[in-house]
Amino acid sequence: MTRRQELLVGAGVALLILAAGALLLVRPKQQAVAEARADRNATAAESQALGDQIRALEALKADEAALQAKARQARAEFPPTPNLPALVDALQDAASQAGVDLASVAPSAPKPSTDRPELAEITTTVAVNGGYFQIEDFLAKVENLVKGADPGRVPPRSVLVRSVDVSSAAGGSAATASASPDQLQAGITLAVFQLAQAPAAAAPATGAAAVGATPTTQTR
Repeated sequence: MTRRQELLVGAGVALLILAAGALLLVRPKQQAVAEARADRNATAAESQALGDQIRALEALKADEAALQAKARQARAEFPPTPNLPALVDALQDAASQAGVDLASVAPSAPKPSTDRPELAEITTTVAVNGGYFQIEDFLAKVENLVKGADPGRVPPRSVLVRSVDVSSAAGGSAATASASPDQLQAGITLAVFQLAQAPAAAAPATGAAAVGATPTTQTR
C-alpha cells in the first residue's frame, strides 16, 4: 500500500469516526427536540381546553341569577317531604280561582315513581263540585301548579292529572241533593311528586285530608 493510499484510508476512518460521533451527539438532541415539541403541543391543547372552560363558566356566570332562580323553583317543585299542608293550600287556591267547591283531598303514602326513579309519587284523590267549565278551569290550574299561583305563600308543585270522573251532583248525597241540575261532581286522581329519598317515616297514612286544615301526619 502506497503512502497515498494509507492517507486516504486514514482519512476515511477518521470521517467514519466523526460521523458516528455526530450521530451519537445529534440523535439524543433530536429526541429531546421531538419530546419538547410534543410537550408544547400537549400544553397548547390543555390551554385551549382551559380557555374553553373559562369561557363556558363566564357565560354561565352571566346567567347566574336566572339559573339560581330555576334551581330554587325545581327544589320547590320536588320537595324532600310530602309537604301536604302546602299541597292542600295550592289546591284550595286553584279551586277558589276556578269557582269550584273543593270537597276533599285524600293523599296516599309516597311510592317510587313509575315516570322518574329519582322521584316518589303521592297518589292524591280530589273531589270538587261545580259547573262543567269551572271544573275544566280547575283542572287547568292544577296542571299549572308547577308555575305557582302565589309562590311567595304557596310554593310551586309538580302535579300530574291521572284521571277525571265527572257525574251529576243532583240526586247524590244529602249534601248535594239540593244542587242545581247543571252542577257536577268530579273525582280527580292526581300524581303529586317529591324527591325519592324522603324518609318513609314522614309518609302520611292513606285517608282524606280536611280542606283548609293542616294534616297532622305531616310537617311542613
